[in-house]
Amino acid sequence: MRDRVKQLSRIFREQGVEPATRIDLNSANRAELLRFLRRFRSSYDVVSVKCANSNVATVACRDRRVDVIFFDPINPRVRFNHSLANVLRGAFELNLSSILMSKNNDLVLSRMAKEASIARQHGTNMVLSSGCASPSMVRSPSQVASVALMLGLSADQSRLGLTEVPFSLIERNMFRRSNEYVEEGVRVVMPRAG
Repeated sequence: MRDRVKQLSRIFREQGVEPATRIDLNSANRAELLRFLRRFRSSYDVVSVKCANSNVATVACRDRRVDVIFFDPINPRVRFNHSLANVLRGAFELNLSSILMSKNNDLVLSRMAKEASIARQHGTNMVLSSGCASPSMVRSPSQVASVALMLGLSADQSRLGLTEVPFSLIERNMFRRSNEYVEEGVRVVMPRAG
């Protein structure tokens, strides 16, 4: 898979498009998540974690290698709550595929609206996406923003979640993977010529 990602990235670059790669990690437990983070962090621009249980959610929120967390709104075992919002270092993702694929839209919408409210109360960065797994599920930014408004986000919050927050994550991680980056807060500065 890594070779395929590199090949596709090269093709995009040759056409003048700078790709940003993302991996969605779905771990059953804490140890597996930590192993995946060690293995994949350096290979992808954005690392997101699907929080399947409270142990995985807690580790994902605290670990600085995780950029985005998201929850399955029909999973009753774990939910985004105030204690997770307090320790979250990355961004919280709301994706439309949860609504589109659900048989119980009212329950999913209610839960996502509550989670969005918690994120807003804590000033958490939010990423909005279609969460698509196939071309037929791709949605336009205006469609995603419309659903975000339904979930209680303002037009400004929707715009930030579609543009500035995702771009800042990608920018930060591309810098982390550059030769200038040493560690958090430390970078290599080249002397000026002349």
